[in-house]
Amino acid sequence: MSSSFVRVKLVTFVHLTLLSNAMLSNWSPQAYIFYNVFFMVSLFWSLHSKESVDAVYMATLIDAVSFILDLICIIGYFSAHTPWSVTFAIINLVVRPFSTLLLQRELTERGGSLNPAAIFPTTEQRSYEDIDRTTNQSVPTNQPPTTVTF
Repeated sequence: MSSSFVRVKLVTFVHLTLLSNAMLSNWSPQAYIFYNVFFMVSLFWSLHSKESVDAVYMATLIDAVSFILDLICIIGYFSAHTPWSVTFAIINLVVRPFSTLLLQRELTERGGSLNPAAIFPTTEQRSYEDIDRTTNQSVPTNQPPTTVTF
C-alpha cells in the first residue's frame, strides 16, 4: 500500500469521525451539513479512484473553501447548549488546513496541480488550428492500389 493511499485514508477517517460528532446535535445550519457531505463524497471518490486527479482536486478545493464556511457557521451559530458538537466542529476547523496540505500533496503525487488558472479563464491568446482553412490531405478511395514500375 502506497503512502499516498494512506494519506487519503487518514484524511477521510479523521474528518468522518470529527464531522459525525459535530453533527450529533442540531446547532449547525443545513449548509454545514450540505458542503460537508459533498466533501465526504469527494474523499470517498478519491479513495475509490486511486489514479483520478479530478477526485483529489475536488476534495482539495472543497476542503479549502470549507475552512472559511466552517468559520462562518461556527461564529454565526455557536450554541453553548451543545458543547460536545461545537467542540468537534472547532477541532474539525483546526484540522482542515493540515488535511488540505495532505490532499494537495496527494494531488501533486497523482500528477495534478492546484493551479488557480485551471479555475478562472485566462485572457491570454493561444494558437489554434483554423478548421476553415483547406489543406491538402490524401483522401482514401475504394480503388485498388496501382503498381509502380521503374
